[in-house]
Amino acid sequence: MPFDSWPGGSWEATLKLSLTILALYLGTLWLTLVYWTYRDIRQRSRDPIVQMAAVLVVLVFFLPGHWVYLILRPRHTLAELYERSLEEEALLQELEDQKACPTCKRRVHDDFLICPSCRTRLKEPCRSCAKPLSYAWVACPYCGLEKAPREGMGARPARPPGGPRPVQGQVATAGRPAPPPPPPARSVAASDPFAPARAFPAAHDGDDAPVIGS
Repeated sequence: MPFDSWPGGSWEATLKLSLTILALYLGTLWLTLVYWTYRDIRQRSRDPIVQMAAVLVVLVFFLPGHWVYLILRPRHTLAELYERSLEEEALLQELEDQKACPTCKRRVHDDFLICPSCRTRLKEPCRSCAKPLSYAWVACPYCGLEKAPREGMGARPARPPGGPRPVQGQVATAGRPAPPPPPPARSVAASDPFAPARAFPAAHDGDDAPVIGS
């Protein structure tokens, strides 16, 4: 095969052309890896020192430096860490919103009257609307009906202490009896049998006062 059939005219020229193409390819690959490393490390860390060190490792050592960077780079990006933190916060909020049975410590809902696992009484139903009521409530917040007193407990006051008192003759409100009427006034004669009785009421005009029997 004659030497004048080489693409460059000779094998030396062909070797130089091949080395030039290879150098351009490696240079393009090198710059591409440096730029890719710069973009990747910015998505994984906000520390400028870490970003500069990652770029310098790839810039100086080329392919071995890129392999080292792939081994030592952070596993998750900042966007992935942010989404993961949101998911964890949502999960923790959901766990906090869920309540547990005081006996078996299993999860229960707000509208449960009893625990479905151990049948522990959690709430009591309203007598009017059957809504679940907490034991600490005095009245139903849905229909306004006052709760019945528990066994061994006195009646709940309808009004707080210091409220207005019903006047005499007013109809007793629900849960609070009306005060008893005052006792009738007793005469002096009924209270003291030895007191002298008056025959006539005392006169108020003039000096004509009635004379009690002599």
